Amino acid sequence: MHNMKTKISLRTTAFAMLLAIFLTGFLTGCEDDDGGTTPAAATQTEMLVGNSWRVSRVATPDGQTLDRNRLNVTTQVLYDLDMQFKADKTVRAVDKNTKQVINGGTWELVDDNRAIDVNVTGFKGKFPIVELTRSRKLILRQQAPVDGRQSDINLEFDPVL
Repeated sequence: MHNMKTKISLRTTAFAMLLAIFLTGFLTGCEDDDGGTTPAAATQTEMLVGNSWRVSRVATPDGQTLDRNRLNVTTQVLYDLDMQFKADKTVRAVDKNTKQVINGGTWELVDDNRAIDVNVTGFKGKFPIVELTRSRKLILRQQAPVDGRQSDINLEFDPVL
């Protein structure tokens, strides 16, 4: 039972970290697929809720893939979660294998659709949006332990279609 609680606790912590990483990557504005201006709220909402998002790769800032065994447990767990933003303004982290919801909360577009405000158990904040497209890979920079030392990493998300 202790192992189950530890696993759920790690996933809850990982969800909060993933959400923080995912949203802190949205820094200054949003472009549409053609590199234009910020889409309307309805379009952004459609793109955000149109897919789940999953970490596909963790890399150094210069693009070298980091082996999972070099990452801490919290970062490793991120590979196992799908982030789902729903049209009813809820967000949740779902185990990609069991489809069990690990954690959740609410979200809302704010600041003329240039930021997303999130309220999740263990995590709350308003995050500017850099890029949001339905079919592109999302790459976010984050500080996380690699080989036990804090390092800059890129978390790469693919839409789960």
